[in-house]
Amino acid sequence: MPPISPPDDTVIAVDSHVHFHDASDPAALLDSTLAAIRRHLGHRPLTAALLLTEPAARPTFATLRELTARQLPTAATPSWRFDTTGEAISLRARNHAGDTIYLIAGQQLVTIENLEVLALCTLPDIPDGLELQVTVRRVRQAGGLPLLPWGVGKWLGRRGRVVSDFLAGSHEGPVLVGDNGGRPAFWLSVPQFRQAIARGIRILRGSDPLRCSFRRRGAGSFGNLIACRLDPSRPGLSLAQALTAADTRIQPFGGLESPWHFCRDQIALRLS
Repeated sequence: MPPISPPDDTVIAVDSHVHFHDASDPAALLDSTLAAIRRHLGHRPLTAALLLTEPAARPTFATLRELTARQLPTAATPSWRFDTTGEAISLRARNHAGDTIYLIAGQQLVTIENLEVLALCTLPDIPDGLELQVTVRRVRQAGGLPLLPWGVGKWLGRRGRVVSDFLAGSHEGPVLVGDNGGRPAFWLSVPQFRQAIARGIRILRGSDPLRCSFRRRGAGSFGNLIACRLDPSRPGLSLAQALTAADTRIQPFGGLESPWHFCRDQIALRLS
C-alpha cells in the first residue's frame, strides 16, 4: 500500500494503551477522554486517537464497527456520531463542537514468559502463550506495530531480563516500548526505558485505564502529541507510518500516578 501523503501536518493526541471496559456506552468513554485531554491541552477543538488494546476474548472494536456500519442506536448518541473510514482498522467519532476521536483497532497479548505485547493499528488473530520473539514477529506479519508496555512488577527479575535481552538484540522490523499512566511518581528508574532510548527505540505513552481507576485515570489522561500527516480516510495507517518514522515529532502529556492512588489501585486489583 502506498504511503500516506496528505498536504498538512495534524497534531493528534494519542493514547496508545486503551481498554474499553463498557462497550454498551461508548459516548461515556469519549466524553471522559475529551475531558482528560482538555485538562492538558485546553479547550480548542482537537483531534485524538485511542489505540484499543483489548484481549481476544473482548472484541470491542469489532462490536463497535458492526454497530456503526448498521447505525444501531448504541453507535449514534446525542453527543457523538460514529462513522466508518476507508480502512478496516479504524472508526471516527465526531461531536457537535468539532472534536474528532479516532478509535484504532489492536490486541493485547500475553506471552509464555507472562509479558504483555500490544499489537497496535491492526486486526490480528494471534493466540496468547507464544514466546516473546514469536509474538512480536506475528504482530508484524499481521501488519501491526508491536509495543512492549511497562507494567507493575513485569519488568523486574527474570521477566525484566527477558525484556532487556529482547531490546538488546537485533530487530527485523519496528518495535515500540510503552510507558504507563499507572506507574507511580516514585518509580522513576526503569532501566529498560534508558536502554530503549540508547537503542533509538521510541517510547509511547498510554493510560492503561483500570476498572477501579476509570473515573480518575481514564483514556486520554496519559499520552503523546504526535505531529503527522493524517489521512482522515486511513488514520490507523497514517499513525502507524508516523510512529515508525524517525523524524516524527512527539511530545508527552499527562502525569504519573500518585503513591496513594497507586497503592489503592493495587489493593483493589487483588481483591477484585
